[in-house]
Amino acid sequence: MNLSTVLREVRLRRVILERAALQMVCACLYYDLADCIDEASDQELTDIINQNYDCELCGLKGSN
Repeated sequence: MNLSTVLREVRLRRVILERAALQMVCACLYYDLADCIDEASDQELTDIINQNYDCELCGLKGSN
């Protein structure tokens, strides 16, 4: 596997994480996440997908 193939797969994985996180985040935090999604780490996005976060606005309690 060459470097460009690896980089393409990493970018694709990131796009999938971002889209999934935007679908799973509560409505209160959707626009905040959308505005700064480039700054969110893969772990933060994974936590959102797995609903391992607490929302102070709507009271969603994560499973952490």
